[in-house]
Amino acid sequence: MRIAVVVFFLLIIFSFGNVSWYSLKDGLKKAKEENKPIVIYITSKHCQYCKKMDRTTFQDKQVVDYLEKHFIPIKVEKSSKDGLEVRKIYGYVGTPTFHFLTPNGKKIKTLFGAWKPDEFLGILKYFAEGHYKKINMTEYFMKN
Repeated sequence: MRIAVVVFFLLIIFSFGNVSWYSLKDGLKKAKEENKPIVIYITSKHCQYCKKMDRTTFQDKQVVDYLEKHFIPIKVEKSSKDGLEVRKIYGYVGTPTFHFLTPNGKKIKTLFGAWKPDEFLGILKYFAEGHYKKINMTEYFMKN
């Protein structure tokens, strides 16, 4: 019985993901080294939508695996030094804000809002698979 309980808890722990977020400096450096695009997530401790995404979307194993395989994920608090720098360079709409960048830090697109895991996974695929070069997001998601 004890073994079954331990196995049950291990399954619960490992069925959820946990994004390994980079700092701004480390993430930008790593993106260049690995030639991977970047996702910068601007959050706020007072943002309820950010908290919801942290509890759901960024705990989803498929999202975490895809995000970490295809991107360098960077998370900044909007009022931190890094957050202020990101806002100055790439802009800011509100929280949560997501900046999708090339490996060299050139902005591809900025998105604002919170998404469920399956929705965010679709957004990640749109950028990682290069669809943004050929078709706008609205058309892409209407077809898919």
